[in-house]
Amino acid sequence: MGGVWSWRGSNRTGRTDDPDPTTGLTSRDRYLIKSTWANIMESPTDNGVALLVLYFEKFPDAKGVFPFKDVPTAELSTNARFRAHCNSVIYAVASIVDSVDNIDLLVPILEKVGRSHAPRNVTNELFMQLKETMLELFGKIMKKEEVEAWKKALEVVFTVITKALADN
Repeated sequence: MGGVWSWRGSNRTGRTDDPDPTTGLTSRDRYLIKSTWANIMESPTDNGVALLVLYFEKFPDAKGVFPFKDVPTAELSTNARFRAHCNSVIYAVASIVDSVDNIDLLVPILEKVGRSHAPRNVTNELFMQLKETMLELFGKIMKKEEVEAWKKALEVVFTVITKALADN
């Protein structure tokens, strides 16, 4: 009987021995990414604000490519334009999370992100800094195993995005 319960539990939360041949993410990684993202989506705008404020605190020069670059960082969390942008960022990541099981859908979404940021003078370095910021923030709110799943996923995500950015 224990075998049935073990099988059902592992099936529900994902296996660790079935890496996707393209992304390297196991079903367990994908489960952790989706379940932790569901928590973030409970308050998308506020969580987006937390992410981008931390990003600008860590990398002040990054703010220069954003339309709210002249708004003092201390005032960003109450700025409507900034909050709207934060919401858009979170929903963009949500579309990536929603597509993590479908590589044929995921790659074009990521390539579009890269292409759409090229005209805005966004560099590979800025994307890598965002990845670093995301992992730092996730490290404060997630368990180690969850952060490790995100680390693997973000490596794939930002590799595709920065390649598309460089190709433009």
